[in-house]
Amino acid sequence: MACLREYRYEILLKNTTLRECEDYIKGHSEEAYLVPGGYKIKGITLLGMTSPVGFSGNDIIFQFTKPCFGFFVIKLQNEAEEGKKLRDQYKKDKNIKKIK
Repeated sequence: MACLREYRYEILLKNTTLRECEDYIKGHSEEAYLVPGGYKIKGITLLGMTSPVGFSGNDIIFQFTKPCFGFFVIKLQNEAEEGKKLRDQYKKDKNIKKIK
């Protein structure tokens, strides 16, 4: 299991709601996808039924759930390869929906 501390990241929004996370990601991404719960970004498992994942340049923006602390929006910096992986998966998997 991956740890967020292993990556260059920035917290964009913290202690917020799921709706605020989704709206933030949609509003601050060049393109965004709705992925099923359990999807992994760099080994970090996204919790919930579905989660929005956005891209801005080579950065990935996604919601992160930290038990006892709530919901956050995180940006992983310079992850072009991970972005390509999700876009390729989108073409194959109909459970991943483009939302922007």
